[in-house]
Amino acid sequence: MTAALASLRAEAPKTMPATLAQWLGAQPGGVAAAYVDANGVTFASAGRFSASDPRPMTPDTEFEIGSVSKVFTALLLADGVQAGKVTLDAKVGAPFAASGITYGQLATHTSGLPRLPGDFTSSDPANPYAEQDLAALTKSFEAEARRAKVTTESDYSNFGFAVLGQALAQTWGVGYEAALRERVLRPLGLRDTATAWREADATRLAPGHDAQGAAAHWDLRAYAPAGALVSTTRDLARFVQVSLGFVETPLSAALQDTLRPRVPMDSSARRVGLAWIVEPDGLVWHNGGTGGFRSVVMLDPTKRVGVVVLTNHSRGVEALAKALLTGVPPAETAPRTVAPVAEALRGYPGNYPLAPSFVMAVTAEGGTLFLQATNQPRLKLRRESGDRFSVEGVEAAITFERGADGQVAALVLHQGGRDQRAPRLAPGEKPAAPKEVALAPEVLDAYAGRYRIGGATFTVKREENRLLVQLTGQPFFQVFASGPDEFFYKVVEARISFVRGADGRVEALVLHQNGTNPRAERVRE
Repeated sequence: MTAALASLRAEAPKTMPATLAQWLGAQPGGVAAAYVDANGVTFASAGRFSASDPRPMTPDTEFEIGSVSKVFTALLLADGVQAGKVTLDAKVGAPFAASGITYGQLATHTSGLPRLPGDFTSSDPANPYAEQDLAALTKSFEAEARRAKVTTESDYSNFGFAVLGQALAQTWGVGYEAALRERVLRPLGLRDTATAWREADATRLAPGHDAQGAAAHWDLRAYAPAGALVSTTRDLARFVQVSLGFVETPLSAALQDTLRPRVPMDSSARRVGLAWIVEPDGLVWHNGGTGGFRSVVMLDPTKRVGVVVLTNHSRGVEALAKALLTGVPPAETAPRTVAPVAEALRGYPGNYPLAPSFVMAVTAEGGTLFLQATNQPRLKLRRESGDRFSVEGVEAAITFERGADGQVAALVLHQGGRDQRAPRLAPGEKPAAPKEVALAPEVLDAYAGRYRIGGATFTVKREENRLLVQLTGQPFFQVFASGPDEFFYKVVEARISFVRGADGRVEALVLHQNGTNPRAERVRE
């Protein structure tokens, strides 16, 4: 068996062009790959930049590599440890508030920080991180670190890696981009790897594509350590050569340290190194994705082979990379122009408003279900059982409700101990404005009080049959009941939900605005 697999791997470079062309099929854009072994590097590609740009993909075409950026941030950490700047057990430092979270926990996704913070805001779903500067990141950390609970298993967090990279940069007295260039990219000899798409060579940067067509480039800003890098198959092939020990650099030892498995990932026996995912069979990899790009770097350290696959399309490339690595063709290599929706998922896609200004859009692509709420990134749904799905990377679940005719009529979002129901809109239907209901004065009295979040306070009071809410530095505004514990503003697009404890008393309020749901705890007078 070993000899047969070795033979297949030796054939992999010969079959790469055909495998890539078959995988690409008729979808827009292209794909570029590199195969690395003791004999050197073999490059192959298929497709073109776009329908309007017939240039072929080359080893020097630049792609957004998304979360593959995390392995470079992890290498910045390993380099800092070797240089004596930090230790894995040290508490994360400036510019972030003091906490119990360590650099090692951030790098292994065990810090307890969520995938994205609760106050994450975005006004452009096509460029979701564009408003997240360092001030916003530090503010988010101050709030989230207080309630974060360290985990024994890895729980993926883009937020955590953004914090990790920005904190590491501070130890060198520079910004993240400068730290990465000086400490990682230059020592590795990666000349065409940029820290953001705006820093890349515009003449060689491929345009992104998703299922709807052209996709915008992402500005990651403070989240750059989690996913902003742009690179080429030539540069990443060299990175693989260093990882496998074929090329020596000042960072060779630090890179080997990032590959070592450290904590469990899930019940599948996977483990996580510093960013890297380690399979039970020893395969090591990390993938990435932004709005119109997908990427993966995959290594077999035992057999000393590795592959890089980059595409300017939103279709995943993990199965393709594994096929190139082993020489065994993937079970499904040729997509149709529009990926077919699995029959079992046909009934779910649609728009589900929790409020007129906050709609959860459910879509299906290539047999996978996705959820994207207003002004938030798109997240994958994974079926737990029947009509219940977990939301990947978020502590939340979705249950779809069916009507008497058996068709999906609504969804229920289970998050933060609350169940919020959203009816499904008919095609072309717009979300209805909330209906005002009257609550008795004694009911309104239960909400009166002060609710604190960070340095701000919500003050709630009753005046006759009206409930008024004031946020620090603002005037009082009336909120209108749409049901018990549920209120809406008329002056702005926002809602307030009051949360009750096990004793039935109101213990917090949640503000729903611009796609975020920050929680303010009640101050007991």
